[in-house]
Amino acid sequence: MKIKFKSAWHRKTFTEFITANVKNPYLSRNEYVAAVFLLSADKFLWKKARGALTGYSVNFKSIDIAGISTEGYALFTAAKAIYRGGVDISLHELCDANLIDDSTVMTIFAGVMLFRDGIGLLNWRT
Repeated sequence: MKIKFKSAWHRKTFTEFITANVKNPYLSRNEYVAAVFLLSADKFLWKKARGALTGYSVNFKSIDIAGISTEGYALFTAAKAIYRGGVDISLHELCDANLIDDSTVMTIFAGVMLFRDGIGLLNWRT
């Protein structure tokens, strides 16, 4: 399966962050890569989350999500659930077209695939 980014900006932001901060992405934990992928999918969320990231961890407690959109909140919640191993977003919420748009749902599913199968899905070059 080929993973799609939400936008060209998402691809650029994710790639630049991983390239600058992770020595070998193939050695990174899948939950970390998936969380960065999801957090970098929304410009406003990325501005809030960027400072909570290191080359190997995410400090979700330090991310202030005030003012975030519904889609941004879904991405944040999915990233946190994947990273921490919880169930913070329900399938019912993901299926509600009035809450979350299709491109955000597909991005969350792509994050789940990255968690399951790793960064190799992105044809990453080191």
